[in-house]
Amino acid sequence: MGKVAFARIGLGVACAVAWVAACSSDSAGPDGMSSSGSVPADASDERDRATGGDAAASGDGSDDAASSDGAPEEVDAGPPAVQLIGRFDARQAAGPKCAWAGCRILARFEGTQVSVDLEEIDETWMEGAPSEWDVAVDDVWKPKIVTTPGKRTYSIATGLAAGPHKVELYKRSEPQNGVTRFVGFDFGGGALLAPPPRATRRIEIVGDSAASGFGVEGVGYPDNDCPGVDYGASWQNFRKSFGALLGTTLGAEVHGTAYSGKGLVKNIWRPDTAAMPYLFSLANPIDFSSTYDFAWKPDVVVVMIGGNDFALGQPDETAGNGPATAAEFLAAYRTFVGTLRTTYPDAHLILTVSPSVSDSDPPGRSTRTNIANATTTVAAERTAASDARVHAFAPNVATPSELTACNGHGTPALHARVAGELAVFVKQTTGW
Repeated sequence: MGKVAFARIGLGVACAVAWVAACSSDSAGPDGMSSSGSVPADASDERDRATGGDAAASGDGSDDAASSDGAPEEVDAGPPAVQLIGRFDARQAAGPKCAWAGCRILARFEGTQVSVDLEEIDETWMEGAPSEWDVAVDDVWKPKIVTTPGKRTYSIATGLAAGPHKVELYKRSEPQNGVTRFVGFDFGGGALLAPPPRATRRIEIVGDSAASGFGVEGVGYPDNDCPGVDYGASWQNFRKSFGALLGTTLGAEVHGTAYSGKGLVKNIWRPDTAAMPYLFSLANPIDFSSTYDFAWKPDVVVVMIGGNDFALGQPDETAGNGPATAAEFLAAYRTFVGTLRTTYPDAHLILTVSPSVSDSDPPGRSTRTNIANATTTVAAERTAASDARVHAFAPNVATPSELTACNGHGTPALHARVAGELAVFVKQTTGW
């Protein structure tokens, strides 16, 4: 006993949202798994399999007490299970893979030690790789895991007091800096327990670097130029982003669908045409075959995107690689909100303007005006069409001191302020 390994159950991408508790209805799924959820660990299996066949995969999500989002402390009654929160690509027998920042892997166990087997998958073009994961044991954050390419065992804790404990892994870094496969936990002779309770509130954050926690770990370097690759994983931390903090404030589970450099019409790297409306459909935005099933449904979706559509394009702006026009951006925003509404019929959609965008940078492009116009126009159109759950909201514009993280991005203080402003607005709109 003690080793909790991945075991495929044939669900494929239908469980890309979650491997342990969630797919859709409560009807029985493949290999005996309830589509709602959890699969009991097989007592006859010496490894107490959990992340696939015997995992309670949770893209429907569960929240681990105070370590992330204020979920209740009481323990779920149910079979032993590992919870996966966020978009996971679960098609392969080797284990579910996470690319998006903010993915979480949680478990409760009886024992005195815990380690985890991860496989880091980096592409040659990923200059900011490998992935980094925050780790908490019993709600106390420990030194982060900086993965190394390939499969490896990472010791998390030893010498714990005998009894029940909780462990959580939280993906800090973005898709372009690595994809991580969860292979399994090893409790050193201990036993997997029932998972933590799930939060009932759900929030999805859709956006670019303003939403992803880009550069938040690199505040105060001269000219905001962080050493090495300023978009590298070491400078990113979605757990410190406004979206994650919003979830903590409101006691909600958060999914992060944020990718730096992406826009609705134009990405900052102009040869890259895979903009957010396309990536939104994927469990793994690095793998275009990983269709996401959207079994997990948020109550609130916060959209913060648009800066890259009007940014100075890279590597240059020749041959039609200039910025989007205001009309193109408005049309794309309108279409994307339509997609969100079709996908999430009951969610509140909060269309926001990043506090870091301005009309002066780059000059002559009216970036802030164009984004604000799109949010207010589309929200008004939806309201006129009897959709009362689409809202425009603009956090207060960032001050210079709030934009001193890598490459002029938001500091922890900015993210905390935006989370607070959004929390007030979300409470007003939802009644939470």
